[in-house]
Amino acid sequence: MTKTASTQGLQEAMKAKPVVAASNTGVDPYRKAQSYLKAMLPAITEALPKSHGMDAERLSRIVLTTLKTNKKLLECSIESLLGAVLQSAQLGLEPNLLGSCYFIPYKGQVSFQIGYKGLIDLVTRKGEVISIVAQEVRQGDQFDFEYGRNETLKHVPAPMQKRGEAIAYYAYAHLKNGGFVFQVMSVEEIKKIRDDHSISYKFDKQNSIWGKHFDSMAMKTVLKRLIKYLPISVETQAAVSFDETVKKDITGDVFTVEADEIEIIDAPREVGEKHEQVN
Repeated sequence: MTKTASTQGLQEAMKAKPVVAASNTGVDPYRKAQSYLKAMLPAITEALPKSHGMDAERLSRIVLTTLKTNKKLLECSIESLLGAVLQSAQLGLEPNLLGSCYFIPYKGQVSFQIGYKGLIDLVTRKGEVISIVAQEVRQGDQFDFEYGRNETLKHVPAPMQKRGEAIAYYAYAHLKNGGFVFQVMSVEEIKKIRDDHSISYKFDKQNSIWGKHFDSMAMKTVLKRLIKYLPISVETQAAVSFDETVKKDITGDVFTVEADEIEIIDAPREVGEKHEQVN
């Protein structure tokens, strides 16, 4: 599914543009990013999963479109942007497309975030998890669940005109071995996680990803809780651990900038790789 690409190609891409890098003043940030992305196409190709149907030029075009729609990304360091592109390539996820993954500007750095649909994609690629779904529960819906030896989950949405505000979110998965696993979280639980651990929400509630896309982030949060109980591979666990990280530079470590939960998943690290929480 994913692989760790050599960063040699990225280093060469950075060295290949000394004039642009040295003359930040007066250089259009978009053209600068465009130039670097063109130079690092071979490295993106190396990182992409061979069986996933993505190609480097398509990913580069999507990234450039993302930069046009979110100009704050152009104010971030080029190193962290290229690092986010590499992470996107390694996981085979396209930024800002159908909720697969997102590039979030944060204090001059680009934070890489996996969307809830991207999580579903990653978890189901190996085949041990046949399907995984996240849903919202609204006032007026018929919703019953029970944990324990006789676990049950039943949700009958009310007619659209009678549905009120969201009161809970749940996620469930069908496993290859015939198993069925689910998790339910109330809106209050999800908001507590957001309030306790989302740095961007604390500093800019309205413009943060939580402020703009609460439903998507809520579904992502319950999905990440569910993933802890799924029989996923070490490789998939490592892929999930990329979520909400920033690469300080294209050859260095990554550090977490915003965690939805503490110890969401105990993913293995590569030798020499470190994650650090920003308080």
